[in-house]
Amino acid sequence: MVNILYTFHAFSAGALWLLGTLIFMGVNKTGPQADRWLGAYYCLLASLFTQLFLEGFHIDNGALIHVLELPRWATLPCFYLAVHYLVKPTTPIRYWGLHFVPFLAFLFFSVIYLIPGLFNKHIHAPQLPHWIMFAIKYFFFAQCIFYWMACYWLFKIHQKNIRQLSSYTEKINMIWLKYLLIALLCMIIVRLLALAHFSFDSLAPILYFMGIVALGYGTLTQRSIYAVESSDNLIDESDKTKNIKTEERLTEQQVDTLKEKLVQKTTAEKLYLDPALTLSSLADHIGINPHDLSYIINNGLQKNFYQFINELRTEEAKRLLLSEEAKRLDMFGIAIRAGFNSRTTFYSSFKKVNGMTPTAYMKVHGKKSS
Repeated sequence: MVNILYTFHAFSAGALWLLGTLIFMGVNKTGPQADRWLGAYYCLLASLFTQLFLEGFHIDNGALIHVLELPRWATLPCFYLAVHYLVKPTTPIRYWGLHFVPFLAFLFFSVIYLIPGLFNKHIHAPQLPHWIMFAIKYFFFAQCIFYWMACYWLFKIHQKNIRQLSSYTEKINMIWLKYLLIALLCMIIVRLLALAHFSFDSLAPILYFMGIVALGYGTLTQRSIYAVESSDNLIDESDKTKNIKTEERLTEQQVDTLKEKLVQKTTAEKLYLDPALTLSSLADHIGINPHDLSYIINNGLQKNFYQFINELRTEEAKRLLLSEEAKRLDMFGIAIRAGFNSRTTFYSSFKKVNGMTPTAYMKVHGKKSS
């Protein structure tokens, strides 16, 4: 008996084919390499759900199902490469082809042993040892776990990088990637539960579809880091320590001199009040290149760009909270006047610096001043 909920596999496949095509066409504008690999990932994932739909409705087409199954082992490598170029767009991957060795091995095996039998009934596939059959059956799950961990590591690198580039991270923090990794983990768990409990298998299609809809929305609404900062100014956290050890960018005297200039110019001209301020735009104001500015902030002030700018904005917010303007402005108005363009960033930065919320600060210090 066919479970009508398997129709959701068709919905999932259609949504993924559309999503992959749109990304291939550059709708997301995250960079050509990232778009290429991310589009490939979604298209390969679409082929997987197309196969699940055909199998769920018992559509007997062995050749088509096998063709859809062939690229499965290339799915997760494509996703990993996409995440890499989203996080580190200027850093090429050495030996990236090694990620596709399992896929090529399975393709070669299929061409030699499996595909001929699909078109000629007199040709029988050889009997394979049980360990090979076990490896073929569960290798995809092993890939999911390995690449999930690798992508999570890349995501953590990205979180560090954007704090070096922009004081406003909500629109470029790729939080959708975090949710995607959570969704991927949930899909693995759903699949394992479906294999263990047949009753759970009937609910899996609708759970997959709900996750894919959320994934599509997050992917298409995510703002690219290219819209905030030039890729030439991206700082690779993994390489930064090695570069400092081999050769200091600036002497201690230069760092001290430029640090004083940075603090004086930023505070005197109140550059931090610009909500769109980035590492490169601040570097233009100071008259140095972004890499030197990042080095000065990191080593001279012992902070990152995010901390430096938002601490200055927090001080401005404290002044505004105790001024007459606080009577005319709501809390978000105070945040905007201080240079924040995100309520979340304002509250988190303020509480981190002062140990209390803006409202609590105004109550405590407002009473003292009165």
